[in-house]
Amino acid sequence: MPQLLYVELGVTMFMKTRPTTMRHERLIRFSFVCLVMLGTACGGGEPVTPIDTALVAETPIAIPSFRILFQSDRDGGFEVYMMDANGANQTNLTNNAVNRYNDRHPTGSPDGSAIAFRSDRDGSPDVWVMQVDGMNQRNLTNHQATDLDAAWSPDGSQIVFDSDRDGNMELYVMNADGSEPRRLTMNDALDSHPYWSPDGNRIAFHSDRSGQMDIYVVHADGDGSDATRLTDNPGNDQFPSWSPDGTQIAFDSDRDGLSSVYVMSVDGTNQVALTDPGQVDGVPSWSPDGSQLVFRSQRDGNEEIYVMNADGSGEIRLTDNEAADGNPRWSPSIAR
Repeated sequence: MPQLLYVELGVTMFMKTRPTTMRHERLIRFSFVCLVMLGTACGGGEPVTPIDTALVAETPIAIPSFRILFQSDRDGGFEVYMMDANGANQTNLTNNAVNRYNDRHPTGSPDGSAIAFRSDRDGSPDVWVMQVDGMNQRNLTNHQATDLDAAWSPDGSQIVFDSDRDGNMELYVMNADGSEPRRLTMNDALDSHPYWSPDGNRIAFHSDRSGQMDIYVVHADGDGSDATRLTDNPGNDQFPSWSPDGTQIAFDSDRDGLSSVYVMSVDGTNQVALTDPGQVDGVPSWSPDGSQLVFRSQRDGNEEIYVMNADGSGEIRLTDNEAADGNPRWSPSIAR
């Protein structure tokens, strides 16, 4: 009689389930099992014990080279957290809740060694930086004005941020050590939430200079006079995020009601909604390989973090608690 050999193939995938008795969603790993018929012509042999696939059925799959940074007030004040790409190992990095500081808007350096974030622990909001393990936290801007929303240049040598130090929110660029800040945009409107292009040549941001929030791009080494408007509709378009291959920009928009996640070509064409406008989704960020987008959503009553494929399919909830988890940003090559 032929014998059966169970061979587990190295193929895994994520799936979202909605149990009727549980509020949260689960990540389930499926292992594909191959049945190989071994006939007597192959020499027979002793029966092989089948692999018990039930042992791995509930195991979340970590992607070591990708981590997600986010902010949460689950411990009291807002703190910077890091988690695996599947939501596992959610770790508080700043640990300042006892002081009720606001540590927000984290963003990882391109080499994965450092995290820039905003903190008001010295009195006013400043751009801070720390090691990826939360050590060596230090103030980079150290200014009495409001400095927010840092983003690294692709080579890690510079940081762009927004500040009202000259009267209203404008974009500034400084060296990664906080030296030599220079003003990039100059107008009476609010310019905020900058995001560097992968080639380092341009910076996307949102601005209300046209009357409502729209997405603009400007050359990183210029004087801001060449700012180009990419979106133009009655709604608010904000929080741009450049795709790793430089061909698309993700953003959120309330043009169809409540905010939802959109993508468009870098010239502003082909604007497509990826999520339902009734769910209050926003602040998207691309995975380093461009295959997924992480974003925050209030669809379940409070702000949580979700991930989906770049085409809007396969939405998975990553956080599940009564606190506000938001402003997610994917970071590459962060090692614990």
